[in-house]
Amino acid sequence: MKHLAIYLFSVLTFCLQAKEWVPEYRITKVAEDKTIKKTETLFIVTFFDSNLNPIKKEMLFSYNGINKKQKQDDKGQISLNVKPGKYLFMFFCDKDHTEITTDSISLKPGYKTEMRVEFRSSTTPVMAEKPVIYVYNKEKEKVSIKLDLKGSFSFTYPEYKNGWSFTSNPDGTIEMNNKKYHYLFWDGNLNIETKKLNLNEGFVVDKKDLTKFFEDKLTQMGLNSQEIEDFITYWCPRMIANEKNFVHFMFNQEYNNYASITIDPKPDQLFRVYMLWSKAGDTPVKEQKLENFKRSGFTVVEWGGTEINEQLNLNN
Repeated sequence: MKHLAIYLFSVLTFCLQAKEWVPEYRITKVAEDKTIKKTETLFIVTFFDSNLNPIKKEMLFSYNGINKKQKQDDKGQISLNVKPGKYLFMFFCDKDHTEITTDSISLKPGYKTEMRVEFRSSTTPVMAEKPVIYVYNKEKEKVSIKLDLKGSFSFTYPEYKNGWSFTSNPDGTIEMNNKKYHYLFWDGNLNIETKKLNLNEGFVVDKKDLTKFFEDKLTQMGLNSQEIEDFITYWCPRMIANEKNFVHFMFNQEYNNYASITIDPKPDQLFRVYMLWSKAGDTPVKEQKLENFKRSGFTVVEWGGTEINEQLNLNN
């Protein structure tokens, strides 16, 4: 069993199946039970797979670092009779589903606590929407940019032919194929492993606050007025369909894990930000710490995003 914890942490996840975020686990009932001693507490868990079918097999899990293996009863439940106190649980289904780690849960003496656990599919490709690359140079210069996606392109403009080769201008325009462009555009499918992301952190934003939120946060990151305008006018018209939106940002090297970029000559400053967003409920999240940069010399900036159809790994 010593290898269980290591195996649990090795599983990588991403799942985008529901139309609205539903937590991976939630407490469904807490009630006093006269059949339970005051020195004990009863914890009952029911498990479901990514298609919301009940799981009925031997389960691997741990609580407060104690590893366990137990088969569900006829109701598809696992019951634990333990001492009252605070417990941190980890549940594992199989390699095709995510492992789930809870926050600290307080189990009261003489009470029965019931939990529902919904495992997510481990990997799912997502559409990377409108990543755009801005190039700012101090002088007119030949530049080449190549992307290596963990996925595939669906559209590029100007056309990506084993990379983009162009002339960058001090005014930020790009000359290519006897035409001028304000930025390089691409979109495509990415395979993002969200277990590497801390989606317990981010922001829940009311639709009335979206514009101000992005103005403030993108300015804090170091984006200029044109980049912010392009970002807001692309994303906000879609996001205002929801009363609240969950927003999480990936930056630089983290983003590079899924769409690595090679630029020749190497810029003095490279800043990449990629937004994951979804419809959100009332569950609060820990505010994410943002990265930023200072513009100097040859600078390249990229932003993009994906609407994920549920907020993952965010617990009650």
